[in-house]
Amino acid sequence: MPEQYQIPAGCKLTPAARQYLMDLRLYRHPSVRSSVPVSVKGRKPEHMTNLNAHEMVCKNHPRIHFRGKLDTLESEILVVQTSCSEEWRPPLADALQLTRSVLAAEVREIPLGPWSLQGMSPEEVHRCSHHPEEFGFPGHILPAPEHGLLAAQLNRLRAITRETELAAVQAFWDGQKITREDLVMALNRLSSYFYVLQLRAARR
Repeated sequence: MPEQYQIPAGCKLTPAARQYLMDLRLYRHPSVRSSVPVSVKGRKPEHMTNLNAHEMVCKNHPRIHFRGKLDTLESEILVVQTSCSEEWRPPLADALQLTRSVLAAEVREIPLGPWSLQGMSPEEVHRCSHHPEEFGFPGHILPAPEHGLLAAQLNRLRAITRETELAAVQAFWDGQKITREDLVMALNRLSSYFYVLQLRAARR
């Protein structure tokens, strides 16, 4: 069996043939520069993983690191959802859905579709987090024990989201610009959203 099968320029595979070669990890599209040699038996090294349908990369690749951060964020949201009261689950469900949408858009390499958080547009989330007094809050707060457990959990979600946003910047900075500004902006607004929820929890 050859180590890889590279499709000559101008040639096309049927979907069945492409899937067969992908199953054997032999498929390499001419427009994609693969970063891993495929073993003779078609077995993936344990330190490698699929970046997309055409390319395998080392697991320390920035985009794989970013996916790991999204996975952590999702798991942390679920932990808070299971421990909070029923009234807080819909706001957290919106955050969970956006996190999953960001991951899906990144993995599938498609634009992130329109989204909102508790009926708020991205612009409204940004405005509320920067000018909370315009939305009925007394003003900005610093995390404090007297705000309660839920406010502390929401603050933790805010911090984890910021870490995830930084991972996105690292993954999609090409030296001159961010190539996935839609994902970076969504995570920036999600961290702001958690701050808004923290404000709501702290005033109770």
